Amino acid sequence: MAVLLRIDKPLPIELKDRVTELLKRIRPTDWKQAAAGSKVAWHASWSDVVLIRVEAGCSQRQCMTLIGRLTDQAINLELTILADDIVWMHDVFFDLWGSSSAPPWIFKTEGDAGLVAILRQEGWVVSACSNCTNWGSRKPDQISPPEPRPAAPAIIPPKSFREFSRDLETLRTR
Repeated sequence: MAVLLRIDKPLPIELKDRVTELLKRIRPTDWKQAAAGSKVAWHASWSDVVLIRVEAGCSQRQCMTLIGRLTDQAINLELTILADDIVWMHDVFFDLWGSSSAPPWIFKTEGDAGLVAILRQEGWVVSACSNCTNWGSRKPDQISPPEPRPAAPAIIPPKSFREFSRDLETLRTR
């Protein structure tokens, strides 16, 4: 199964300072314009991963797209690609080169092409694909992140995206 998302939401207040600091580092000459034109696919109920689309200095619909990991103080940048605002997030785990991998995310680039991003314990693997998915089969606006839920009870320790992925894979293989 896969979920089609758009990276098109305004920066929430709780991310604004961290995104601005990240952009000051990676776009020192136009960070103000980059911050003003940034969109996200993120929700407080998600794990510590955030997708950021910088809609400044784009080429047609291809913009700087960032995958970052949230900390209390910052966003640790893990991957930068040039992509459209549409991403398919799959939920199927598999082994890649002898290592368990997180489900692939497929970012739309141009036409029917895309970039497949797969998180492994050793880091991200990115591969180009042609006709890798049917971008027109669903409308991105039909699927949106869930509404915020109350915080989990203090007895449940928070997990990183990698820990959650490993736990989910363990449950799936039982």
